[in-house]
Amino acid sequence: MTDEGAFDIVILGTGLVESITAAALSKAGFKVAHIDDNAYYGADEASLSLEEFIEWIHEDHESFSAFSGTYTKLPHARQYSISLLPFVIPSVGALISALIASGVSRYGGFQLVERVGIYDASSGAVKGVPGSKEDVFKSKDITLVDKRRLMRFLMFASGEFEGKPELEGREEMAFGEFLKTAFMLNDETIAAIVYALAFCFTVHDSTLRTLQRLRHYLRSTGRYGSSPFLVGHYGSSGEIAQGFCRTAAVAGGVYILGRATFSITHSDSRYTITLEDFPEPLTCRVLISAATHLPSNLALHQRYVAVSSPVPTFGHGMARCVAIIDQPLSFGTKARSTDEVTDAQTLEPLLDTGILVFPPNSLTASSTSATALVVGEGTLSTPKDRWILYLSMPVLPSEMHSSSPEIILTPYLTAALKTSRSPTPPVPLFTTFYLQNPLSTRRSESESDSGTCLVSPQLPIVPLPDSPDLAVEYAEAVFRKANKALLPDEECAQFWPPLEEAGAEEEFF
Repeated sequence: MTDEGAFDIVILGTGLVESITAAALSKAGFKVAHIDDNAYYGADEASLSLEEFIEWIHEDHESFSAFSGTYTKLPHARQYSISLLPFVIPSVGALISALIASGVSRYGGFQLVERVGIYDASSGAVKGVPGSKEDVFKSKDITLVDKRRLMRFLMFASGEFEGKPELEGREEMAFGEFLKTAFMLNDETIAAIVYALAFCFTVHDSTLRTLQRLRHYLRSTGRYGSSPFLVGHYGSSGEIAQGFCRTAAVAGGVYILGRATFSITHSDSRYTITLEDFPEPLTCRVLISAATHLPSNLALHQRYVAVSSPVPTFGHGMARCVAIIDQPLSFGTKARSTDEVTDAQTLEPLLDTGILVFPPNSLTASSTSATALVVGEGTLSTPKDRWILYLSMPVLPSEMHSSSPEIILTPYLTAALKTSRSPTPPVPLFTTFYLQNPLSTRRSESESDSGTCLVSPQLPIVPLPDSPDLAVEYAEAVFRKANKALLPDEECAQFWPPLEEAGAEEEFF
């Protein structure tokens, strides 16, 4: 065995959590090898071209199943970046801080989400969601009394509400009921807050946890613009994972993609990893991996890294749809005719990025909300005059067995397409429906547990803006556990060492 194959740490899989962990460990001075049997970065959070996505659909996956749809091969297929984990990024939070502190922000671009709308079941229309003082003052759909009540709530939710009289004894109350009893808001405003501001999945989401999440979103407004959320270029999730991998490589990390793991053994406090079609095995003192990548012979060595997140996880599966269209959607924005435009005006620009939320029971009898995210050319994820529409909806175990993702999501796809400004809704050029299977329940280990085979936490099914910051939280937990395993008698290194250059914040956006 040569020294070239000896590492402090080997990480299996280039998912977002593992990629952030690899960058932090490499920048802390550890010798890291990062391995993935896929030929691309990102694992279950990858961003794929249309050609790669079609190939991915036809492969077997532990985390995804029940594929159906029309897998049309389109021109300029390599110009698409389709995300396996669509999400939006709060402008203030753990991921933004990590992107800046690590320097990964230099490798990518981001765009503000232009609009958040909510589907009104009573009228079949899409309405804007007031998420700031300016939005509330401008709204013509809210009465003066309701504006005062809504402003009072938004000020409460964006502040330090813990211990306030409004919350006392109501921490575990259903959030919608809390809004009605504590702030006397009407049903329409409650629906907008619960599902399109707080992004709750169900009417039963608890008040305290929801308020903590909502405060995070409200405090993100204004940092980079009027929207609290950003979308990353080139498919966001996979591109961000690749950016962290690039940072790890610059700091000395070694990358091996497209090589399946043949065997992993443990002896004399070291792990030996043998890869297919690779000249010699790798050895390491600490092994980090998702549980699905580890062989059964390492079961006694595994230590599941514990996390304590305020965001609840859900035992639902997630029905997903990816549709490619050639007409823009509006999600409730109003198009003006040419006759209405004066010399000083221009037509309202086409919607490039937006979110449309469907509350529970708005189109079907489902007890969970559905979300549509549209991204266009401005995110560098599509060719010109093409848009990707991502639909997602949590489904209960009983629903997963009785209905297919296509049956569950088709009514929502139809409704989203009807927001097009064209008299005739667009017909998707490409569609696929599939199920993201719920995360397996894993036991947690306390911080006192020692071990050198660390199982990284996997991202659960959570609301659209929560995965990015959770990934950083999980990565930091793994980083600290690995640091302790390698240097038990020393103080843990900083998660991100200070940047050498000033002005990183200005370079971000």
